Amino acid sequence: MSVFSARMRRLFKTSGLTLRTYAEFCRVLWLRGMKSAAKQSYTKTVLLPQTNFPARLAGKKRVEMDSYLIEKCGFLELYNWQRKNLKGPDFILHDGPPYANGEPHMGHAINKVLKDITLRNKIITGRRVHYLPGWDCHGLPIEQKVLSDIKEDTPLEIRRRGVLKYLDIPKYPIQHFQNYVFSKMSNYITARKYASDAIAKQRQVFMSWGIVADWNESGCYFTNNASYVKNQMQQFINLYDKGLVFRAFKPVHWSPSSRTALAESELEYNENHESTSVIIRMQLDTQALPPRLKDIQNKPLYALIWTTTPWSLIANQAIAFSNDIGYCIVEDNSKNLYILAQECLTNIEQKIGPLKLIMTITGQELNEAKYFHPITKQRLPFLPGQHVTTNVGTGLVHTAPAHGPEDFLIAIENNIPVLSLIDENGCFAKEAGDEFSGLDVLDNGANKVLQCLGENVLHTDTITHSYPYDWRTKKPIIIRASHQWFIDIKSIKEKAIDSIADITIYPAQNRTSYLNALIAQLKQRPYWCISRQRSWGTPIPVLHNKRTGDTYTSRKWIERLCRLMDRYGIDYWWELSTEKLIGRELRQELNDDIKDLEKGTDIMDIWLDSGLSWSAVLPEHKADLYLEGMDQFRGWFQSSLLTSIALQEHSPYSALFAHGFAVDDKASKMSKSVGNVVNPEIIVKGGENLNKDPAYGIDTLRWWVASHACQHSQIPVTTTLLRESQETIQKLRLILRFLLGALYSYSEESIVEPEYLYLDKYMLHALHQYNKEIQNLYDNYVYHHACKLILNFLMNTVSPVYCHLIKDRLYCDEAASPTRLAAIEVTRATLTVFVRSIAPIVPHLAEEVWLYHPENLASVPLYHSEYKAPETWHQPKIAKHVETALNLRGKVNTLAERNTWELSGIITAPKDDYESLSLLQKDRESSTSELCDILQLSSIILIESSTVSEPQVELHNIEKMLCQRCRRHPELDKNGLCSRCIKVLDIANVSSISM
Repeated sequence: MSVFSARMRRLFKTSGLTLRTYAEFCRVLWLRGMKSAAKQSYTKTVLLPQTNFPARLAGKKRVEMDSYLIEKCGFLELYNWQRKNLKGPDFILHDGPPYANGEPHMGHAINKVLKDITLRNKIITGRRVHYLPGWDCHGLPIEQKVLSDIKEDTPLEIRRRGVLKYLDIPKYPIQHFQNYVFSKMSNYITARKYASDAIAKQRQVFMSWGIVADWNESGCYFTNNASYVKNQMQQFINLYDKGLVFRAFKPVHWSPSSRTALAESELEYNENHESTSVIIRMQLDTQALPPRLKDIQNKPLYALIWTTTPWSLIANQAIAFSNDIGYCIVEDNSKNLYILAQECLTNIEQKIGPLKLIMTITGQELNEAKYFHPITKQRLPFLPGQHVTTNVGTGLVHTAPAHGPEDFLIAIENNIPVLSLIDENGCFAKEAGDEFSGLDVLDNGANKVLQCLGENVLHTDTITHSYPYDWRTKKPIIIRASHQWFIDIKSIKEKAIDSIADITIYPAQNRTSYLNALIAQLKQRPYWCISRQRSWGTPIPVLHNKRTGDTYTSRKWIERLCRLMDRYGIDYWWELSTEKLIGRELRQELNDDIKDLEKGTDIMDIWLDSGLSWSAVLPEHKADLYLEGMDQFRGWFQSSLLTSIALQEHSPYSALFAHGFAVDDKASKMSKSVGNVVNPEIIVKGGENLNKDPAYGIDTLRWWVASHACQHSQIPVTTTLLRESQETIQKLRLILRFLLGALYSYSEESIVEPEYLYLDKYMLHALHQYNKEIQNLYDNYVYHHACKLILNFLMNTVSPVYCHLIKDRLYCDEAASPTRLAAIEVTRATLTVFVRSIAPIVPHLAEEVWLYHPENLASVPLYHSEYKAPETWHQPKIAKHVETALNLRGKVNTLAERNTWELSGIITAPKDDYESLSLLQKDRESSTSELCDILQLSSIILIESSTVSEPQVELHNIEKMLCQRCRRHPELDKNGLCSRCIKVLDIANVSSISM
C-alpha cells in the first residue's frame, strides 16, 4: 500500500470515519484519475497555437534582441529604401539641430522619438518622407569648453589647436604649442573635434534607438560645414542688400560671464534672483522749476527714484515721467520736499516714513524741469516717456540710455548721446572714474555707487524677483550698449504675424496659447541682435574702416570669400590677412586706404546659423512640419520664421508641433548640477546593477515618450511610469504571441472557402474602425491618445472578445473546417492591422513579431510590406447586431457563478434586440448557434417579448457533463465526447479508451 494510502487510512481512522467510507473515497479518486488520464489523451488532438516567438525578453536578452533587430530588419537602411521605393509628394520634416555638446539626454530622447514616430507613420502608410538630421556645431558652450583649459584664447587657438584633454602640461608659446599638438593630437580636443566627437556619440545613440534617417555624413547637415557656411554668408548678403541688416550702438543683453551679446532666446529667467532695490533722491535745479513750483525755490526739492540696478545710476542721463500721471509735492520730517506720482505715495511712505502732501501737479508741468546728477553734478533734463507707469516705484524713472531699451529710445528721440561706462567683463571702464574703474557692477561696483550717493540713498532693500541669466553659464546678465549687427524686425514683423495665421499648431489644445506667445514675441521685438563677440562660429563678413568707422561688404566680395573657403578651409577668415581677404580686384575698387581697413571680429548668432537651415536643407524651402520643444517659440521657430519672411516672404513651415520637457519625480527640471539627470541609455540598456537599473529596452522608452510627451509641458521620468510602459509592452507582446500562434498551419493547403460568422465580420468591422481612428490620431500627432486607443483596443476587443471567443473553433474544430479557416483569416488580418498600427511607436516589437510570422519565410521587414484594410470590412449593421449579443454576454458573466458552458439560458428580448439576436440563432432553441458561442452557454432558448425593455437572461444548470476534449458541448457517449469531437476524431480511433 502506498504511503498516500497509509496516510489517508490513518486520517480516516482518527476522524472516526469507517473503512467503507474510505473505500468509496478511493473509488471516486480513481474515477477522477481515469477521467483525467482520458482527458490527457485528448490533449494531443487539440490544435493549440504554436510559435517560437518568446513570451518575454528581459535584461541582456532584451538589449541583444534590440541590436539584432536593428541589423536584421534594415532599420539603418529604411530611410534610403523608402526614398527609392515609395512615391511622393514628400512629407518634409525639418530637423531642428540639437547642439553638438555632451551626451544624449532625455530631451534628445523625447524629441527624436517623436520625430521618428511621425516619420514611421508616414512610411508605414506608403508616404515618402524627407528628413535630414542636423547639428548646431557653433557657439558658446563649445568655446567655453576650449577656454576652460587654455590661456591663449586667440581665435585660431580656439578653432584649431584646442585644449588639453588628458595630459596636464604647462601652456607653451604658440609655435611650440602647435608642434606639440600635431605630435600629440590624440591627447587634444579642438573646438571642431569637440563638436565632432559629440556628434559621433549622439548619432550612434540615435541610430541605436532605431531613428529613421540616412546617418551617413551626406545624409545629415552640420552648421560648421563649408557648404552650410557658404550658404549662410550668401543669405547674409541677401539680407544686407534688402536693407534689413545694419550696425548700430544699442543696448543689448550682455553676458559678462561669456563676454558676448545674447539674444532673448538665449536667456533663462531665475525666479529667485536677489537684487538690491533702492530709493534715492536727485535734487532739482531751482532755477529751472515749472511755474507752479516757483514759490519753493528756496527749499531743497528732490525727485524720488526707485531702481533695482543701482550700478547703472552712474550712467544716468535723464529722469523720465509720464504726461498722463498726476504728481505731488510732499514734505518729510526734515522739511525736505520730494516729487513723486500721487498713486505711489502710500507705498513710498511705508518705506521712508510719513510724508506730508503739499500740492499736486500734472505730468506736463515737469517738461522744463532740470536736476543735478548726485555723483557727477551734471545738469540733466526731465523727459516724457511712454513706458513710465505707477505699477511699481515712484512714477519717475531713472534713465540710463546704455542700459535699457526704453531709455535708449528716449535718448534717440531727444538727441542725447548714449553714455556707456561698462566693459565686456561687466566692470566699470576707466571712463567711469578712478574710484569705480574695474569694479564688478553686479557686486562691489553697485556697493561703491551707493556709497558715493551717501545721504541721497533714502531706502535700501533686497527683493527676490525674476531676472535674466545666461542660459549657458547660469550667471546674471546686464543690459549694456555696444556696437552690434542687427536685423530690422520692424519692417517684416507684420508679414511674419500674418503668415502664421494659417499655420497649424500641435497639440491642438495648445494652439491658441502657443500662437499668442509667438505673436507676442514678434510684436515686442524691434530688432534682432545677430552679432556675437566670439570666435567659434561663422564670421560676419564685413570690413571696418578704423579711421572713419564705416563698414563695407558686398555680394561680389562674399563670392570671393566663398572661393577662399573652398581653397583654405573654413578657418580662412582667421588665417588670412585682411589684404588677402580683400584681393587685388576689390582693392582697386575701394577708395579707402588698405591700411585703414580691418576684418570684422564678430561671428553670427547661432540662432541665425540654425534659423537659416531651411535655405540649406529644405527642397523648395518649406517644410510640412517643424517639431521641437515648446521653448522654440522664442528660439528656432521664431528665427526660422523671421529669416524666411525676410528672404522669401513666406513661412518655412506649414505646421508646428511643440512638446514638453523631461522633469524628475518632483517636477524639477533635470540638471547635472542638481544630480537628477536620468540617462536614456541606462533606461534602454540598464546599469551596472540590473536589479537596481533594469534594461527596459528601446520600445519601453519610446512608449513612455509617446504616452506622455504630447500631453504634458512637464514630462516626468519616474520608475513607476517606466514600469507601466514596460508592462504595457509585455501585454502587447503576449497578445501578439497568441495571434502568431493561431496562424500555425495544422493542415495542407485547403481549397475550402472560409465561412465567416457574424463575430468574424464584427471583428473585421472593428479593425476597419480602429485602423481609421488610429490613423487619424497619428495624423494629428496626438500620440498619447494613440497609445490609449492601442491599449483599449487590445484589452477590450482583441483579447477578451475575439481571441477568447474563437478559441473553441481554433482548438477543437477540424483543422480545415470553413469556420476555423475564417477565424484564422480574421486573426491574420488582426495581427497585420495591429502590428502596423503599433509599428511607429514600438518598431522593434513590430519587426520582431513580423520576423516570426509563419508566412514571412523570407524575413522581409515589416516596413517593406504593403497593406490596406478593405472597405468591405465596414459593416456597421452587422456590428450592431453582434454588439447586442456582446452586451448580453456581460450580463451572463455577471449572473454566472461557474463555468458558463455548464449553464443553459433563456433569453427574453424586446423586438429590436430579438431581431439582432435571431440573426445569431435562427431556431427558438439551439445548442450550436453562434449566439451560444458568443454567450458561451450550452444551449439557449430565445423568446421575443413586448413586456421587456431590454434583454433578460435566466440561467440553469445542464444535466450532462461537458465534453472531455473541448469542454464546450455536453458529452454524448461513454468516451465523454460531444458529437462535434466525435466527428473530428473519428470515434473509432479512440474507442479503446474506456473508463
